[in-house]
Amino acid sequence: MSRFLITTLIVSLLVVVIPQDELKGIDNVLDENTKVRTLRLRSIPISGPKDRYHSLAFSIYALYRADWAERPDIVNFELVSVVKARKLNTDLYVVFVVDGKELHFSSNRSAIRRPVPGKPWIGERMVFRIPREQFLKMGGAKTFSVKLGDVTFDFDDEMRAAINRMTSLVSMSPLA
Repeated sequence: MSRFLITTLIVSLLVVVIPQDELKGIDNVLDENTKVRTLRLRSIPISGPKDRYHSLAFSIYALYRADWAERPDIVNFELVSVVKARKLNTDLYVVFVVDGKELHFSSNRSAIRRPVPGKPWIGERMVFRIPREQFLKMGGAKTFSVKLGDVTFDFDDEMRAAINRMTSLVSMSPLA
């Protein structure tokens, strides 16, 4: 009974404290087993066909303890690409360009087999672990792009606004 009351209180605080515009396109999921809450910006397409890429999309997520006791130290920036090739470039160097300054972050990469039915292409999921302070700088950027090797993908105003929404949520003081 008390767990139900606490969960209800937290959800009602979220509804009152966080303006609903801030939650547009953002999922807030609690895993009861691990007591971890995931705040995730839904996948947003960056580009259609460009150079050797069929598509590129991004998503952002942060993990919290279930009671929201502290802000996350790390924010995960996920890129999902579909490459018009049968193999991935193992030496691919990915750089974030924030207001003209190049930033590199560590990443976990994994292949996605046959992401487009009927095509012999391959996909790739890249998750970059970004320190919270660096991520907050990304939210206020006037220009933002991602370079995959020698191919640059620019983020438009709508994409930068989505990143900014996520930075405002990640920077909020803990609720508990």
